[in-house]
Amino acid sequence: MGCCSPEYRKVVEAQEQKVNQNTNEKIPVWGKIVSISIFVGAIITFVLL
Repeated sequence: MGCCSPEYRKVVEAQEQKVNQNTNEKIPVWGKIVSISIFVGAIITFVLL
């Protein structure tokens, strides 16, 4: 397969789509919980001090 053959382009496009799907995942639930906890803790600390 050469670099310009139609089959090679199809394979590369399929790989690009697969990579793009993996990078577009949302933040996991535990990450959201940790982020919100830190944010709320910072606000409470700011208000109390």
